[in-house]
Amino acid sequence: MTLEQALQLHRDGQFEPAEQAYREILAATPDEAGTLHLLGVLRHRRGDSVEAADLIGRAIAQAPDNAQYHLSLGGVQMHTGDTDAARASFETALQLDPNIVEAHGLLGHLRLLDGDTADAESRFTVGRRAEDDDPMLLLGLGNVYLARNDAVNAAKFLTRAAERKPDDAAIQTSLGRALFDQGAFAFAEQAFGNALRLRPDLSLAKLFLARSKLRQRKFNEARDLFADLAQSGVQAFGANAGLGDVARQQGHIVKALKLYRRALGIDPAHPGAVNACAWCMEQLGDLASAVTYLEDGLQRRPEADELRVPLALLLDRLGRTQDAAQVREQSAIARTNAAGAPR
Repeated sequence: MTLEQALQLHRDGQFEPAEQAYREILAATPDEAGTLHLLGVLRHRRGDSVEAADLIGRAIAQAPDNAQYHLSLGGVQMHTGDTDAARASFETALQLDPNIVEAHGLLGHLRLLDGDTADAESRFTVGRRAEDDDPMLLLGLGNVYLARNDAVNAAKFLTRAAERKPDDAAIQTSLGRALFDQGAFAFAEQAFGNALRLRPDLSLAKLFLARSKLRQRKFNEARDLFADLAQSGVQAFGANAGLGDVARQQGHIVKALKLYRRALGIDPAHPGAVNACAWCMEQLGDLASAVTYLEDGLQRRPEADELRVPLALLLDRLGRTQDAAQVREQSAIARTNAAGAPR
């Protein structure tokens, strides 16, 4: 069988016969770079990243100037969590061929994971010079704007990405988040539903789908989704906090407190969970315990200024006006510092 015939089997999803054909070709020509590369790509697709990296590395040894080989190796390295090696492989690929759109996109994604939205945006923008409407680059730019809490601009890029590649679950998930942040909960629900039809294992999409239903007061549907996540052990904090929100919306304060406490046990420094527990204690009439929650939260996260407003109000109600004034002064300092911080 020729390499072209083996590749066609690969493209058709006939992975077992394709692998056998690649190996037969290599038995006759062990150093044939193209076959080594394609077999490596196939082994990675079939879950064997170790052999995939070895095969692609051998292909690179035979043809070190082939940019696609370095790109493929970077993909394997990225999958195994070796982001430094992946970044180096993608950079090498771009040095050999500056027009490889995928390398620009993957480098941008890595920079976004590092929290460097400026460099990520630059990577995605440069990639668009080669292919303006590449959906992965549009996804990257959408995620940059999501990270900056700019849902309007995020939605513009993500809508275009979804038009170009409607069957991509990651795009649908990010689009749903942009719509959710704008308060378009019904449209967000549709996007998250699309993502889960494509990838039922996407726990983040399921979490946001539950939140979208909750915002539309579809309490039973939201509860079922949150409960499924909690039972499976994925998105545990969000699932328990979400179940607490459902109970709270339905007026079950004691049950909500129990669930919020469970979420707080998972992430003891989360300001949202701290505030929720304090709110429940306030509703139950235990103002002192509400204050304790907020004070403990600020000890863990001194920068969590959103805890200071309710804390000051509770201290006033308890007659601790001097303490309340001190908290408000700390809040004013925090806001001043935040306003002067570089962006």
